Amino acid sequence: MPPETAAGRLVRICDAGAGAPVVLAVPYAGGSAQSFFAWKPLLDGQLTLLALELPGRGRCYGQPMPASLLALADGLAQTLATEGVQPDLLFGHSLGALIAFELLRALRRRGRALPAAALMSGRIAPSHPRTFGLPRFGREDLVEYLRDLGGTPDSVLNNDAVIDMMLPVLQQDLELIAGYDYARAAPLDIDLITAGGFDDDRVPLSGLLGWHGECTGRFALHMHPGGHFFVETERAAVAALLIELAARGPRAEAA
Repeated sequence: MPPETAAGRLVRICDAGAGAPVVLAVPYAGGSAQSFFAWKPLLDGQLTLLALELPGRGRCYGQPMPASLLALADGLAQTLATEGVQPDLLFGHSLGALIAFELLRALRRRGRALPAAALMSGRIAPSHPRTFGLPRFGREDLVEYLRDLGGTPDSVLNNDAVIDMMLPVLQQDLELIAGYDYARAAPLDIDLITAGGFDDDRVPLSGLLGWHGECTGRFALHMHPGGHFFVETERAAVAALLIELAARGPRAEAA
């Protein structure tokens, strides 16, 4: 068999030294590992934060995006194997949560140890309809989609040069979601925590609760003020949750 192709790149955001819990973060659609540097002041000294740079942006500009979300997950799993990284906690928001979920499955297929827990935020359970909340892929539709989600300043949305750089990355990310087919499989043997924004109409409570069936460990739901990008507007609260979850260590096995 040909060797598996790695995808993406690991970016070290902060390093708390040997023995500190390791959190691996996956960016949302159109996002980059660079965005996680804003989290560094809240996490420095508490944990080591690594962010995945996805193909086609930032430090991976020019690297082609794999043809499907499953292929991307396999490529990211290869990257972790090559780098010898075994995170204690996986964190993904929106598309990042879906990628994180399939990355966990890819790690399990490879016989790799799974993190003790995962925090999935701003994303309905993968078993729910995949096209929920997706726009058509025209330029104006994508701009309106960003405006509706919130989190993108008008100064960006009204700047044609910036939009021209952003939209190809966003479009390829949304195409990953549109082409995703959920396959039922055994639940992951981890703790799974979901988080949502009270005002995020695209991610209803039922969609967040649907994650419960994807794990055998503890399940919890945390709700925060704000809309879809509550992870930015309520960054301090989410960072505190990351620190709490990372500090728990491996979950105890049921007696």
